[in-house]
Amino acid sequence: MSMECAFCAGGLDHCHGTLVVHLDGGFTECSEDGCVDLDFARHTLTIDCFDVDGGCSCAESAERLLLRAS
Repeated sequence: MSMECAFCAGGLDHCHGTLVVHLDGGFTECSEDGCVDLDFARHTLTIDCFDVDGGCSCAESAERLLLRAS
């Protein structure tokens, strides 16, 4: 039994990677090597950099700002 991505089968433009949104600096990156179109519509999975395993320097900066504000 083989499984095929429904988007691939339908010939739709998409990416199998995860789009990571960085809060500090306002940029995004994709976990899929070679992905050059970082449009949200092309990615089924989008996460904030807070959720990246091992953390992100953006998340650390935002956390310090929040702690300072409270």
